[in-house]
Amino acid sequence: MTSRHQPPLRCAIIGCGQVAQEYLSTLQHTADLTITACADIDRRAAETFAERHGIPNAGDPNDILATNTIDVAVILTPPATHVDLACRALDAGAHVYVEKPLSLTAADSELLLRTASNKGLLVDAAPDTVLAPPARAASQALATDVIGTPLAADAALLAPGPERWHPAPQPFYASGAGPLGDMGPYYLAMLTYLLGPIDYVEATTTSTRSERTIRTGPHAGNTFRADAPTHVVTLLRTRSQALITLTTSFDVAATARPHLEIYGTHGSLVLPDPNFHDGPVHYRRRGEQNWQELPQDDAAGPTGRGLGVLDLVDSVCNNASDCRSGHRAHHVVEIIEAIEFARTSGHPAELRLLREERGASLR
Repeated sequence: MTSRHQPPLRCAIIGCGQVAQEYLSTLQHTADLTITACADIDRRAAETFAERHGIPNAGDPNDILATNTIDVAVILTPPATHVDLACRALDAGAHVYVEKPLSLTAADSELLLRTASNKGLLVDAAPDTVLAPPARAASQALATDVIGTPLAADAALLAPGPERWHPAPQPFYASGAGPLGDMGPYYLAMLTYLLGPIDYVEATTTSTRSERTIRTGPHAGNTFRADAPTHVVTLLRTRSQALITLTTSFDVAATARPHLEIYGTHGSLVLPDPNFHDGPVHYRRRGEQNWQELPQDDAAGPTGRGLGVLDLVDSVCNNASDCRSGHRAHHVVEIIEAIEFARTSGHPAELRLLREERGASLR
């Protein structure tokens, strides 16, 4: 890929909600990127964000993307808007980084990646915790046979639900969201990064508390109904035949279960919460009595939400032709779609067959 973009790349943040502050804290510390604009459908929110952080331009997303004066668009808006805004950014000649999920359907994410490729532009996407020191340490351990050949894994997001801390939690329970849609991408991205692609899925779900009560903020005490399943149990099989159980739940009051464990022929590996960029990685080999902590390399630069944007910038500056994280994010959308198929149909889902069916519908 021959890029017209030279550092420092001009970046627009699209979506000025809570997560935008976290991204900005990471992006402010690189000389290869400068934040030149921000946008939000609430123009006043964009103007306030710009004033607070010294960003020169603020406005509506359509106005900012129509200027053709940005090199990278960082899209932090609600999931249903991701594809439309990403396509507009690509039409404006900008590379794109999208918060998770990349899209709501595999057909849309596939189209987005193809559009970018045709334009000679890059699409990258969250989660970016696979770029952080714990993930790198775990990957190195697997590559050097610390626990032998991976046979299985167990991953779990077990929580009482975001209504205990979020003043407006209803979107977390909308159709297509729930614990799987909201938090599943962090776990699925880490699992596929470490163990490879998924080709087979089984799933079952339940909702033990469909009526939820807001616990904080101006609407505390109000109730609302969850439209998405609130407890999802899945069995996944990788192409290498490793079996994974993944449980995502907003119904669990408390747990002592690790977030993610990988079981190999010679030992086991325990990783921290894949929603975050830090934490210890422990391993224990067969016959040993104690867990040991893996050494982690010191981060050369900032580590936090936005690390994936820096990876995208590095790819652009080095004229890369693709971004692995973008394709991994597309595969995560495929997996979630397969889980939805499995849970609603009551039958296992083979991703190969779903791809063939999707490809036929696109022709």
